[in-house]
Amino acid sequence: MNRDFYRPAVCTPGVSTPRGQIGSLRSVPASEKPVVRHRKIGAYRVLGELGRGGMAQVYRGLHEMLQREVAIKEMLADPIRDKEAVSRFRREALALAAFRHQNIVTLYDLVEKNDVLFMVMEFVDGPTLHELIKEGPLPPEVGAAIGARIAGALEHAHFRHIIHRDLKPANVMLSKAGDVKLMDFGVAKDVGLEALTAQGMAVGTPSYMSPEQVTGAPVDGRTDLFALGVLLYEALSGARPFLGRNTGEVFARIRDGEYTPLQKVAPHIPKPLADIVKRALEVRPDDRFANAAAMRRELELFLAQRVRMSYEALLVGFLRHRNKLTETEALAHLTQKELDVVEVFDNPASRLLSQPWARWLLAFVAVAGALGTGLALTHSYWMGLVRQLTIR
Repeated sequence: MNRDFYRPAVCTPGVSTPRGQIGSLRSVPASEKPVVRHRKIGAYRVLGELGRGGMAQVYRGLHEMLQREVAIKEMLADPIRDKEAVSRFRREALALAAFRHQNIVTLYDLVEKNDVLFMVMEFVDGPTLHELIKEGPLPPEVGAAIGARIAGALEHAHFRHIIHRDLKPANVMLSKAGDVKLMDFGVAKDVGLEALTAQGMAVGTPSYMSPEQVTGAPVDGRTDLFALGVLLYEALSGARPFLGRNTGEVFARIRDGEYTPLQKVAPHIPKPLADIVKRALEVRPDDRFANAAAMRRELELFLAQRVRMSYEALLVGFLRHRNKLTETEALAHLTQKELDVVEVFDNPASRLLSQPWARWLLAFVAVAGALGTGLALTHSYWMGLVRQLTIR
């Protein structure tokens, strides 16, 4: 399980935030030998520390009777002095408790110990999407499969009137079984409840915020779809669409829709997929997909024409290709044939040849070449015949 999926920041427009300090827990190096402050939390034995940040600390735990590994998130804020932090923590727990979806991390318990709150959650053994992107852009099929699963998770959340508001690669994890998990609803908004933040404050991570977030306009589910567009752009190209020297400059570019089209940054991306990303990044919410279900269907339509295995099988093969799991771990879910198929996704030439129109074009070229070769080899015969016909 990667350790950098917790605690987004509250960002004031125009204030620069140092890169790498937003929305992440710092992994704990083995050399630091951290002292674990708790031996047991509720029914869970603490096995060790996974990561820590300014607002939260995460432990690896075990429910001994069920023999189930869990992640335990401890709120570090002072419950008396920092009422807003407590409200956020409880809000995240309430949001997670409302969900029953395979692509949203499961909340098992909320424990209070010595006036400190702990969330007990599903332990996801695998990398974050942020980790994977750092190693290089994702193949189009892999990016689309992850995007479709995230869109499905958002569809479930939005149906329950909850907007995530901080979707980014660090908040998405891939398990070794090929499951995509959406994490961290710490700044989620229940549209039926009063907003936690003061008016004029922008909530989220700057590069992934929507135009309505940066301008303080009302937000709805289409805000998350914009963030999903940013996430897909970055996953497919390796670069974020909206960059600037400071937060204010990033906000201005988001507000004006100023970014380089995906196909210019990554020309190998198929146009149908690039068009999906472009639509998600529209400045006006009305110009984006109407809802998460509509975006999910478009991604699934793209995948239906290119992928002949389950999304989970595709992602397991990809994780194996990136050395995130062993061949033995991969073969627990895939056949050797399925594992071999995934290798073509990192080879643009192989990916191109997998298209039906490309195969027809190759066949045409082969036939034309054969005809040309035949004519060249019988050139003297045909020229003699032409001369005889001309003399007559």
